[in-house]
Amino acid sequence: MPEGIAAVRQRIRELLAELFGGNRRFEGVPDTMSLREAGVSSTGLVSLLVAMEETFGFEWEDDVEPEVLRSIDSLAGHVVALRG
Repeated sequence: MPEGIAAVRQRIRELLAELFGGNRRFEGVPDTMSLREAGVSSTGLVSLLVAMEETFGFEWEDDVEPEVLRSIDSLAGHVVALRG
């Protein structure tokens, strides 16, 4: 994986903790698990995406593939690719 992806994953986990009340909720969630399966609602996902825009300094494209929004791993990969 590209350099820096671990740091991006960690920052996304921190955003999840900030938005949804602490680290424990997502502590055991694998990076590849669906965020929906992990309990993130559609409105929660929107909040996360807005927080990611602010944190990583980009705007989501309207035509982003749904698979990009699936997991911590896919979100982090997208951020790293944008930086590439």
